[in-house]
Amino acid sequence: MNIRRSTVIVLLALAALGPAFAGAGPVGKVSLEEVLAIGGLRDAALLQWTGVSADAAGNIYVLDALDFSLKKFGPDGRLLKKAGRKGQGPGEFMAPRLLAGSGSRLYATDQNVFGIYEFDSELRFIRKIPCPALVLALRALADGNLAAAVVGMPSPAKLLVMDGQGRLLSEFPLAESRDTGLLMDSASFALDRQGQFYIAYLFRDRVEKRTRDGQPLWGKSFLGQKTAATTNVQNLLLPKETCFKDVAVDAFGHVFVLGGKLSKNPSRDVYVLDANGALLTTFTLPEPSHCLYIDGRNYLYARADEGLTLKKYRILYD
Repeated sequence: MNIRRSTVIVLLALAALGPAFAGAGPVGKVSLEEVLAIGGLRDAALLQWTGVSADAAGNIYVLDALDFSLKKFGPDGRLLKKAGRKGQGPGEFMAPRLLAGSGSRLYATDQNVFGIYEFDSELRFIRKIPCPALVLALRALADGNLAAAVVGMPSPAKLLVMDGQGRLLSEFPLAESRDTGLLMDSASFALDRQGQFYIAYLFRDRVEKRTRDGQPLWGKSFLGQKTAATTNVQNLLLPKETCFKDVAVDAFGHVFVLGGKLSKNPSRDVYVLDANGALLTTFTLPEPSHCLYIDGRNYLYARADEGLTLKKYRILYD
């Protein structure tokens, strides 16, 4: 392929990705432009959403905790389908929490259930994939595998990579020991295009980058080494303040880390890092969010109205 032809192909591919990719050079500032809102105070489309994913066509999939359901919305925000109900049968939920998607498959978790539910893009339940522990964070990989951060009892929490049948491919611990305290090793994570992990700890002022096999590349703190407060519950010392809530990677490899209660603007401040962990900038979400999701077209999704509304934003770079 000659240089001119390959250049044309690259330009056409970038154009096909749409306006969400406009204006991303060296990052000095990040802002958001709202492009869609689903649900709201006067709309019953969502009762309290927990997990979100989007496909290449722009369809948006949402778990609704109070409706015990998985919902599919079109690119315009119109409800297309709904599946699930309260229960413990196939495709049913008691407390739907996490959602991940890849290709034509969706993967959901029920908060207190061991295992991962697999659906197709038409919300048909396929099967329950076994998982040896409760899932803290979940990502669907492009190769059909799954990555999950799981609770460790009594050993430290772990990050697992499994195939679509639930067979363990690799794992590594998220802490050297439980000396840090119960749940203090809980984390969210994201992956870049090279398959490397960015890990944000929920109750520790620490963000890390690790290789696929768990080897540390760097670790950073962004909250001035603040320590999460704890509380005693039935003689167990448990954390009650979050340092970080979620982490996502945009189309250019920037790492977006959502701060928790210990940030200046709790559950709203987002720290934007480069691949080496350098802090490029911060910005603040319009409303507190429990999670942060960036889709394949580089749109960012966050919470509004205490979970009644899902907001979709174009990311603007300065």
